[in-house]
Amino acid sequence: MHRPEINLSTNFAVDAACNYDRLASESCESMDDGLHICVLSARNLYASVSDKDFEDLLVIGCPVRDPHELSVYRIAMIMGQHFKAGEWGMYPRCGSVITCVINGRSLYARVLQFVNVDAGDRCPGYACVRWFSEPVYVNCLCPRVNLNGADIEREVGSRVIRITQIDPSQVSVEVVPGSDEFYMIRDSGYDTRRR
Repeated sequence: MHRPEINLSTNFAVDAACNYDRLASESCESMDDGLHICVLSARNLYASVSDKDFEDLLVIGCPVRDPHELSVYRIAMIMGQHFKAGEWGMYPRCGSVITCVINGRSLYARVLQFVNVDAGDRCPGYACVRWFSEPVYVNCLCPRVNLNGADIEREVGSRVIRITQIDPSQVSVEVVPGSDEFYMIRDSGYDTRRR
């Protein structure tokens, strides 16, 4: 099993130094998504978006009129971190598990596919996800989740998110022995929790 305290001690100094360097070099102007470097690759010519995911794209404001305007991809590079869609259940790989902050807390999901509008969209891409359950924190480093993310899906209102919302942190997954739950162990960064 991974030892989260090693990740914490190893990454704390790097995170602090990077945040200090970023703050020291920024002007006081507001940032936009142009600074969030995200690139999709490995186009899947034979895949398409489900009707529900297409509807969710419309709900979140994607400027698409027809599902044929969408391209499906297998890989996303998000601020230097590699994510691969559709790897859930292919142990020991779990590159399709992502985390993001929505409604003031960190949530976890597995990515089925990455999509992009062929023309006319400022967003670099979207991720079609299936949510895990609400994280339960037995300790501050390893939240526990299960596959039933119906409550989270209702709360978020969508199974699609912009890839700029994904935290650029790899997530390791460990099965909780004797249960249908999983530990989510981030390689960098920290979860945001509601008080």
